[in-house]
Amino acid sequence: MSVLELFKFIQTSELSRFVGGQNHLFGAVFQLIHIVGLILILSPVTLVSLRLVGLGSLREQSLVDIAQSTAKLIWIGLGLLVFSGIFIFIPAATNYYPNFAFWAKFLFLAIALVVHVTLYKKLTSIESPNLLVARFTAVLVMFLWLAVAFSARFIGFV
Repeated sequence: MSVLELFKFIQTSELSRFVGGQNHLFGAVFQLIHIVGLILILSPVTLVSLRLVGLGSLREQSLVDIAQSTAKLIWIGLGLLVFSGIFIFIPAATNYYPNFAFWAKFLFLAIALVVHVTLYKKLTSIESPNLLVARFTAVLVMFLWLAVAFSARFIGFV
């Protein structure tokens, strides 16, 4: 089964027909949940990234404490993104197939998740990481998560 055939199958499913047959406000609610999920990821990542590079008002706070305190928000945000993304995707799956921004979003998301659960997690578990590595990681993580957000936003314009 090709990816296009899979997308066609998803779009013709009972769940897809149910979601697609709902009032437009139903879709708007999932769009809002999607945005909240993204905010729950970007806010803590920005906070910890600023701390990694030594900027912001949290320079006196422990990096490990900040990272641990905000980690739960990131995973809740990711959960909301996945949940709402499914309901946004399924009624129009075949429309997403040829969309470059859609595929770019998932490429950036995959890379962001790998970097997040490896380098970022390891670095934020150390109180005084190497400054050069910390700055590189902070910039990389911010770039990747913002690339996810911007490519997602451009899905409707491509």
